[in-house]
Amino acid sequence: MSSIEHDEQTIDWGDEDLADEETAREVLEQFEDPVRSTAQATGNPSKWTDARYMAEEFGIPSWDPTRFDYEDVIPNCWDHEWDAGRDRDAGGTDFLARGKPGKGKSTLGCYVAIRQLEANEEKVVWRGSSSRSEWLALAPWTVLCLPKGVDITARLESKDPTEPAVELGVDDLEEIVREVRRYSDPVDLNRQLDQGTFHVVYPDPLLRGCQEVLDRDDEKQYDTPPKRDTLFSEEDPASHWWFAWALARVNHGPHHWTTWICDEIGDIAPQSAQKDQFGTYQKVELLKDMWVDARKFGLSIFLFGHSEVDIHQSIRHKIRWRIQMPGTANPTTASDVVGFESVPMDREVTDEYEIGKALMYNETHFEPFRWKDVPAPTAYKLKIEVGR
Repeated sequence: MSSIEHDEQTIDWGDEDLADEETAREVLEQFEDPVRSTAQATGNPSKWTDARYMAEEFGIPSWDPTRFDYEDVIPNCWDHEWDAGRDRDAGGTDFLARGKPGKGKSTLGCYVAIRQLEANEEKVVWRGSSSRSEWLALAPWTVLCLPKGVDITARLESKDPTEPAVELGVDDLEEIVREVRRYSDPVDLNRQLDQGTFHVVYPDPLLRGCQEVLDRDDEKQYDTPPKRDTLFSEEDPASHWWFAWALARVNHGPHHWTTWICDEIGDIAPQSAQKDQFGTYQKVELLKDMWVDARKFGLSIFLFGHSEVDIHQSIRHKIRWRIQMPGTANPTTASDVVGFESVPMDREVTDEYEIGKALMYNETHFEPFRWKDVPAPTAYKLKIEVGR
C-alpha cells in the first residue's frame, strides 16, 4: 500500500499500481523545463513575452487580422477593443466551439489562448478539471492556481491503463509548470492574475467567499435551495465555484482584458439544470444575467462542448459566435442554433473538414480557418484533485 504525505495529512491511494522512483523520474523528464525567463516571469519588459515564446515554440505565425475575408467574424471575436467603432463589437466577446471528442477542441483551445496573449495581452484563465489536462502543451508557461488550505493530490496517468501511475507532490508540480499559486476566494484569485499570462485554475471545493460575492450585488436576487438560506454552500459541486468567480471578475475586477476558456461547459451549465438542492438552475440564470456586463468589463467567455443541446439554452441565447469543429455538419437553418435568427450557410461543409480546420460564423458571415497544432509533451495526463 502506498501513500503521499502533504499538508501534514496522509492521502491513501490504496493498492494501486504506482511507478517506482526511477520510472517517475523518467516520466517527469518528458516535460520541458518551465520557462521563467520571459517578460511575464521576470517583470523585465525587454524580455520576450510568453506569447512570443509560445509562438516560436509551436511555429505559429504572427496575428494578422487583415488576412480574413470578413472582419466581423474572427477578427471581431479575437481582437478586443474598448472603443471599437461602429462596425466592431466593443469589450469582451464569446464563442461556442462544438465538436465530437478527438476533433481538435483541446488543441484549438491552446491555440486561442496563445492568440489572446499575443493580440490583447489577456489574462487567460483555463478551467482546470480533475479529469482532464489538455492544457499541458502550455505547461512551461503556466501559472497553476490552487485553493488554499485544502488537500491537493496529483498524479500522472498514462493513456495506456496498464502502465503504472506516477504520484506527485505539490513541489513536483513546479517541475512541470512555471509557478504554483494559492488563492483564498474568487476576489483574491482575480487580484493575483497577471496580464499576458496563461493561468490554469482549479476551483475551491469549499466555495469560500462565493456567497459573499453574491451578497454584495444588490441587483441579483435568486431563490435559495430548499432548507438553505444561501445560494452558495460548501455542499455544492466544486464546479459551481465558477459562477461566483465570473461574478467577482465582473463586479470587482481588476478589469484588464480577461479570457475564460471553459472546456465542457455542459458540465457547469447543463440543459438539464433544475432548481435542485444545489440551486443549479438559479446559478445558470446568474451566469446568463451577468453576460452583458462581462462584455462591458472586458471578460471574454470562450466555451467548448460536444453538442449544443448539452448546454442550457439561457446561455446559448447569449453567445454571438459559433465554431463548428470538423467531422460534424454545420447548421444550415437558424432553428439549429439557439439565439440566432439566421445562419449564413446554405450547405453542409464541415463534415468533410480534416482536424485542424474549422468554421467560425455569426448571424451574418462565416469563414473557415486553420490553426497550428499545439501538441502535448507526453502521452501522460495530469490528474489534480482538490479535496474538501
